[in-house]
Amino acid sequence: MKIVGDRILLRTMGKKDMEYKVRWFNDPEVNRTLILPEKLELEKTFEWYEKVNGDDTRRDFVIESKDGAAIGLTGLVGIDSVHGTAECYCVIGEKEYWGKGIGTEAHLLLFDWGFRNLGLYKIWADIRADNIAIIKVIEKLGFKIEGRLREEKNIGGKRVDVVRIGLLRDEFYEKHPEFKEMS
Repeated sequence: MKIVGDRILLRTMGKKDMEYKVRWFNDPEVNRTLILPEKLELEKTFEWYEKVNGDDTRRDFVIESKDGAAIGLTGLVGIDSVHGTAECYCVIGEKEYWGKGIGTEAHLLLFDWGFRNLGLYKIWADIRADNIAIIKVIEKLGFKIEGRLREEKNIGGKRVDVVRIGLLRDEFYEKHPEFKEMS
């Protein structure tokens, strides 16, 4: 499956993409933006992929540039069809794409797809409170801060605060009417 945007596309993640995931998540600069304390190993990541592939409670995508270069990962996990909720994630692994609005475009495409195709009512995430770049992105997307979990995670031996954010379907389409017009 592909979700096509102006500058990027989202395609379903495959086993061959696990090498990207390991490289990006183990990059110290990328990892300092994540809530993931451990280093990834390729063999265990292949095993993880085999276990979650086909899981109806998640949709994982690779973010590709228009020329076909893999530049990041995004997706929805913990999809709850009863309550219409899911947790989102997004990692731009290729640093030359940082600060260029790629994460914002990936989120917009993912959220519109999730609200429209999965019937989601709310998309949420936990983010590091010290990740200034993502705080700016969530404001553009229309997320609301729902709470702060003090010293919630142990990342590299340091306790970090986590901010819970949420975005309701109506808030998304109100903030981004260009997507509503396409419905």
